[in-house]
Amino acid sequence: MNSVRNKLYKKQTGFVEKTVGNETVIIPIVGTVAQMEKVFSLNEIGSFIYNNLTSEKSAGEIIRLIINEFEIDEQTAEKDLEQFLNKAVANGIIGEL
Repeated sequence: MNSVRNKLYKKQTGFVEKTVGNETVIIPIVGTVAQMEKVFSLNEIGSFIYNNLTSEKSAGEIIRLIINEFEIDEQTAEKDLEQFLNKAVANGIIGEL
């Protein structure tokens, strides 16, 4: 992930989200219709990352936020972020700028 630490990420538009407890459910909207077959559910760390991407942030900035929030080591935070970004970018929830 060292090569992507300076890449910027941001939430994509076209989704509605609902947080229930520590989890976030994300539903894509096409036109005015929710596509319920493509619902995404994020765990606590995924929800935290997603909710902190209201503005552009680098992977390095996000890692620091994760470390501060969850009191985990940098290697674990980086691994969790990389797993989240791989899935979120592939599914169009998060954009790489």
